[in-house]
Amino acid sequence: MAGKKTRNEIWFHSIFGALVLAGTVALMLFGVNSSVSTSIGPLLAGLALSIHVFRFGLPWRWLTVLFLASFFVVGLLLGQPGLQWMGGFLAGAQFGVVWRLAAQKTTVKATWTVNGKGIETLSEARKTARQQLDLLDGEGFHRLVVEHGPARFEVAGSLPSKLVCHRNGDAENDFSWAVLQNPGQPEDRSVEVPIGRIEGFIPSRYVNDVGTVDEALKEFLRDPATASLGPEWDTAEIAFDLRLSA
Repeated sequence: MAGKKTRNEIWFHSIFGALVLAGTVALMLFGVNSSVSTSIGPLLAGLALSIHVFRFGLPWRWLTVLFLASFFVVGLLLGQPGLQWMGGFLAGAQFGVVWRLAAQKTTVKATWTVNGKGIETLSEARKTARQQLDLLDGEGFHRLVVEHGPARFEVAGSLPSKLVCHRNGDAENDFSWAVLQNPGQPEDRSVEVPIGRIEGFIPSRYVNDVGTVDEALKEFLRDPATASLGPEWDTAEIAFDLRLSA
């Protein structure tokens, strides 16, 4: 059923994107007061940028909102070519989603996946995940991702005590993430957490040490899809906002 649903989504977005692109090109070629020389650039720019964003995403939700708002603002500022800009954006969004769905569809998932490596047994997944956890340095090795079906466990940061930890029983749902809390820390202080090329300033109550994260990892491996999380997990909207990527 999931495979059929994905195929249907791919067809829908492909057809819709093609129709929007065809309509935008027709407007550029035959519309009143339209000019190919001034409209082709905005069309291609909107198409390319939105394909990239909707295929690979953006690290923070607020940045996504800003990105979407900027498209309409730029479209208004461009005048007539702004229609091609926004048409390219809408079509590109569909093609970016198609690309993402196609990539997911062609990826064969193992029972467990640790940082992209397929693993079939729980014991091997535990061993590999613990080894990867011990390598986190905030620079070359700054992220641990463990997957089991739709369930996902993420750790970002550096050892020994600058780690931000998330889990989700259904990672396709952006609003069902939970972030690991450290209630012993003050709520009004932030901690600088390194992750590759960026620095995340995270409220200290959500920054944990390796021992706490290791216990959370064990719990995830025992029951990755559980919906009954303990009080140490915060499921409020901030959980999604605090996910770090680079």
